[in-house]
Amino acid sequence: MSRESDDARVRIGMVGCGRIADLQCLGYLAHPKAEIVAVCDLDLDRARARAEQWGARLATDDLEKLLADPDVDAVDILTPHHLHEAQARAALEAGKHVSLQKPPTRSLAELDRLARTARERGRVLRVFENFLHYPPHRKALELVESGAIGVPLSVRLKTAAGRFTEGWEVEPATQAWRMDAEACGGGATTFDHGYHCFHMAQRFVPAAVERVHAFIHWTELGDGARIDGPALISWQYAGHPARYGSWEVIASVGMRVRSQYYVSDDRLEVHGTEGIVWVNRCTGQLLDEPSVVLYRDGETRAYHDLETDWAASFRLGGCDFVDALLEGRPPEQSVEAARETLAFALAAGRSAAEGREVAISEMG
Repeated sequence: MSRESDDARVRIGMVGCGRIADLQCLGYLAHPKAEIVAVCDLDLDRARARAEQWGARLATDDLEKLLADPDVDAVDILTPHHLHEAQARAALEAGKHVSLQKPPTRSLAELDRLARTARERGRVLRVFENFLHYPPHRKALELVESGAIGVPLSVRLKTAAGRFTEGWEVEPATQAWRMDAEACGGGATTFDHGYHCFHMAQRFVPAAVERVHAFIHWTELGDGARIDGPALISWQYAGHPARYGSWEVIASVGMRVRSQYYVSDDRLEVHGTEGIVWVNRCTGQLLDEPSVVLYRDGETRAYHDLETDWAASFRLGGCDFVDALLEGRPPEQSVEAARETLAFALAAGRSAAEGREVAISEMG
């Protein structure tokens, strides 16, 4: 899809109107050549409320009705993971471009089928990964790619959960499907949120992840609810020099995490041959520190002028999808790259379940 005229627009259909839609809409509302024209949700009242909020003319609880609308150019799918393949395939077959929330699918086979359908139909399939567009992460990647820390040797991530009674109010039904391994495809922390962290691990080191080892403990929270944490996941990159990474999840569900979004926060450290770069916040404000800090040659430099609101990553990511469609170019994250991240996440789950190191090549 490439539109050269000045009045070209990308008309979006939103599928799923839950909590994350509050952020996923931002890029489409901000872009001067995009508009949300249709909204679909099983809760028709909620679809109507969102349509009024976003200025959409169609609100429906019938996905087929939205996909039959010739005014819809692309759909953004924000539904539970077990619905992704069928809904995205239906959208592609209806001639729509698709933005699919991460994780894209529960298996590599599901994603491969979607990629094949997108190729056959000549449509764009974009897997949305908002950490890719978070300004502090982008600044850190810019520093790493410019050689500010020399050759990157190690990536270390840490995620701290917090009290569920604070932050965003999330509907019980949403919490329930995320804690259902069949619907989610894995754990709410190490698979759903973990897709972000595995993707960051890949972005900051120019080498493929080769092997993964994971310890994942399931903490019972009562009333059938549980969380996959604490967890410790480590991996080895291919090639030379020898390079490793790790991600630690702390199930500190009694701790207050300052956040207007989900009650957790992430820190990232990339250590190189000549320096270190840290990203000190993401979804929350666990620490009052500069969002990005660089250490090199005995000196520390802090970057204070970056936009740190997590919502910015959604706004920028939505705008990039629109620009990609207008310019006829691929979105920033290819389906192939998304597949590598999904394989990484699935390998971690298999490692924990089977109590052994897992090679990425085993995942198919």
